[in-house]
Amino acid sequence: MRMQKWKYLTVTGFVMGGVLLLAAAIAAPAAWAEDKKDREIRELRELVERLGQRLNQLEQGVGLKKEAAAVAPAPGAPAASAEAAQSLGDRIKNLEEALKGTPILATMKDWQFGGHVAVSYNYNFRDPKSQNNTFRLFDEKANQFDVNQAELYVEKPTSEASPAGFGFDVLLGRDAKKVHSTGLGETNQPFDLTQAYVTYKVPFGKGIDLKGGKFVTLHGAEVIRRTGNFNISRSLAFSWAIPFTHTGLMATYPVTDWLSTTLGIVNGWDNTDDNNRGKSFHGAATITPPFIKDFTLTLGGTWGAEQVSNAFDPARDINRNGPKRGLIDLIATYKPFAPLTLTLNYDYGRQEEAFVDGGPSAVWHAVAAYAVYDITDKISVGVRGEYFKDQDGFRLPGATPGKQLEVWETTLTGRYKLFDHLFASIEYRHDEAKDNKLVFDRGNGTQNANTQNTIQGELIYQF
Repeated sequence: MRMQKWKYLTVTGFVMGGVLLLAAAIAAPAAWAEDKKDREIRELRELVERLGQRLNQLEQGVGLKKEAAAVAPAPGAPAASAEAAQSLGDRIKNLEEALKGTPILATMKDWQFGGHVAVSYNYNFRDPKSQNNTFRLFDEKANQFDVNQAELYVEKPTSEASPAGFGFDVLLGRDAKKVHSTGLGETNQPFDLTQAYVTYKVPFGKGIDLKGGKFVTLHGAEVIRRTGNFNISRSLAFSWAIPFTHTGLMATYPVTDWLSTTLGIVNGWDNTDDNNRGKSFHGAATITPPFIKDFTLTLGGTWGAEQVSNAFDPARDINRNGPKRGLIDLIATYKPFAPLTLTLNYDYGRQEEAFVDGGPSAVWHAVAAYAVYDITDKISVGVRGEYFKDQDGFRLPGATPGKQLEVWETTLTGRYKLFDHLFASIEYRHDEAKDNKLVFDRGNGTQNANTQNTIQGELIYQF
C-alpha cells in the first residue's frame, strides 16, 4: 500500500513538474515581450521628457514661458502643470510664430540662398601644343583638370507685402575671369561680383519691378550660372555674340498674363565703369501665348555706345557718345511633351566704326538650336548645333579684321544624377571652320587644321 502511494506521488510529481516547466516555457516569451514593450515605453517617455525640457528652454529663450506663481487647485481638482492648458502642438505653433517675429529671422524669412561647385576635365584630340581649345572662352584650356565655378548667391524677391529686395552673386574660379566687368577690380583674378542689385516693386497697376545695380544680361539662351545650362561647354553665341552683365537701372512690367516687358538704361556691355560718354538701352519682351502650351518667345536688344572713348582720335572724342553698337536677340523655347525641351536662339550684332575712326561697320550672326530629353528622373541627354558668322572678323578671337570667318559646332551631352545634389556630365564636341579655314591648333604648334574635337566631363554639386 505504501509502495503504491509512493509511486502515485512520484508520477504525480513528474506530471506537475512537466506542467510547470511547460507553463514556464510558454510564459517566458510573453514575459520577455512584455519587458521589451515596457522598455520601449520607458524610452519613449524619456524622449518626450527631454523634448519637453528643450521646448521649455526655447520658450523661455523667446519670452513665451515665464515663471508663474503657483496657483492652488480647486477643491477636489487634480493638480496640473503650467503647460497643461496648452497642447504640445499649440506650444510648438506659438514657438514658430515667436521665432518668425525675431527681428533678424523676420528680416531673413524671404531670403533665398544657394550655390554650387563645378569642376571638369577637358581633352582635345589634337593635343595642341598651345594647350588651348580654339574659340572656347570658358573651357579654353585643353587636356587638364579645372575648377570652373564656385558660386554663392543670396536673393530677396519683391512682393506686394514686401516691396523691397536685393540680390548678389559671388563667383570664384576660372569662369570669374571671363565674365569680369571692366572697372570692378582686376580682370585676371579668379573672383567676380557677378550681381549686386537692389529691387523695388512700385505699386502701379500690376506692379513695376525696378532693379538697380549690376545684373546679368537679358540676352542669350545660356547663362553664366553653370547649373542653368545643360551642356558643359558654352556656345559660340553665348561666348562671342552677346554681353554677360550690365550696370544700370531697368524696370519690368507684366502688361498681360502672356506679355511681360523690360526696359533699362545701362553703362554698356560688361562694364561698371563706362568706357565712353554715352549710355546704352537694354530691354526685352517675353510672350507666352495662351493658344500654344509650353511655348515662350523672348525678343530683346541692346543699343548704345560701346567703343572705348579716345580709341582712335582723342581730339574728336570730346562729349562724344558714339560709335553705336546694336544687338537683336531672339529666344524661343517649346516643350512639345514633358520629357523634351526644344530651344532656338538667334543673335544679330552690328558695330559702327569697328576698326578705325570713321571706318566701316562690322556685323555678326549666331544661331544655336538645342534639344534636351529626360530619359528618366536621373538620366538626360541633349544635343546642340550652332553656326557663327563673323562677317567682318570683329568678334571671334584670332579672326582677320575685315575678313569673314564662319564656324559651326555640334555638341552631344549626357547627364546623370548621382545623388540629390550631385550631377555628372560627359560631353563630346566637334568644331569646324567653313571653306577649309585653318584656324585650329595641332600638336606641332601650328594653326593648320580646320576642325577640332574635344571630350570633357564635369561634376556639379548644387546646394
